[in-house]
Amino acid sequence: MFKSSIANHCILAIALCSLQSVAAQTIESLTAEAQARITVFSAELKSNLMQAVQQGGHPNGVQVCSVIAPEIQKKLATEGWAVARTALKYRNPANKPDQWEQQNLDWMLAASQKGDSLSTLAKAEIVEFQGKKTFRYIKAIPMDTMCIACHGQHITEEVKVKISTLYPADLATGFTPGELRGAFTLQKQLN
Repeated sequence: MFKSSIANHCILAIALCSLQSVAAQTIESLTAEAQARITVFSAELKSNLMQAVQQGGHPNGVQVCSVIAPEIQKKLATEGWAVARTALKYRNPANKPDQWEQQNLDWMLAASQKGDSLSTLAKAEIVEFQGKKTFRYIKAIPMDTMCIACHGQHITEEVKVKISTLYPADLATGFTPGELRGAFTLQKQLN
């Protein structure tokens, strides 16, 4: 009887280790998938922004972020993924962070102020979200010099007019290169 009890505990321990290993593999593979989507999102957005600015100046760049960025997000929202951007100081109210995102943006801001590199700040975890087991991933977006014309401290009147037309409640200005601009945020329901 005692040996049977030990055997049952060993089987239970092996099963738990197996489940933890599967969860780790799941987080690892989901993280890789999220990172791949971010790579595509970032590259397409930058390409479209550069082209728009070359063709019609920085007001065209604001237009790209307003129209093209949501289209890229939708294109990448396949196989159950939700893909978005968020920020503490957001331009589009639709990008306002939820509680999980807010906590992680606060963590990223504090870490960057202590000297941690924004390029390394990301978090992946499986959480209960809206009653469902959900993989969530967030990765910091550092303020790039390319974005200064529309998000920096000195914005031309022409760009200000375009921003206020598209985003009357804009909060996303006053940044300097290297600061936390926002984050890519992805999620996928697992059940």
